[in-house]
Amino acid sequence: MRSVVIALLVFVAFSRSDFLLPFSFSDDLIKYTAKLEQPTNNDTICPLAQLNYCQYSFNSNFGLNSSISYYNGSDIFMTIQNYLSMNVTELNKVCKLTTLIHLMVSHPILLPINSILSAFDYVRTFRGLEWICGGGFRETIGQFNCFEAFPTTVAYQNCMNNFNQTVSTTNFCPAVQQTGDCLNHAYRNMCGDAASGHYGCENFSFTFDKACPGLKCAMGN
Repeated sequence: MRSVVIALLVFVAFSRSDFLLPFSFSDDLIKYTAKLEQPTNNDTICPLAQLNYCQYSFNSNFGLNSSISYYNGSDIFMTIQNYLSMNVTELNKVCKLTTLIHLMVSHPILLPINSILSAFDYVRTFRGLEWICGGGFRETIGQFNCFEAFPTTVAYQNCMNNFNQTVSTTNFCPAVQQTGDCLNHAYRNMCGDAASGHYGCENFSFTFDKACPGLKCAMGN
């Protein structure tokens, strides 16, 4: 069994809306991200017992089987995606669990995993929630109809296709920054204001904030 150290910060189908941005990532790049985020001090690693307790409580709130854990990151990603995409009421239900989410992701943890992709989906679910339900919450509610449709657009596809075609371990953080800038312009053009652009940039970049601490999302003019 492999273990990957992945730092967690405070929590697909293109036929419907997606608030947690859907994009593919190779195993090599996921491993590289984990390497960049590896804690230097083991004392900062969250005990698995605490994580398991929080995960059990989280599952209870969303009707997930009690056995679902970080081994099932892709299932968790899709479950939360479905809730967020239903309506503002369900999105609020997810965001009201901010205290629980904070407990789950406030420290780096050592994840024993069977699937690199599942581990990545687990991490990006809760990082996405941290932004959507935290710094981006006001925009999320105010621009719900615009944001929910954005991942179905050509503009989103263009930004992500360019990212997938150009990102590598040699240009990783610059490629993330470039993609954040691309999404900033695309969200701003579609939803009509600078705050929406900032939201779109952060919604992508927040996943990589620990690996690339110099990332910036401009508010624009």
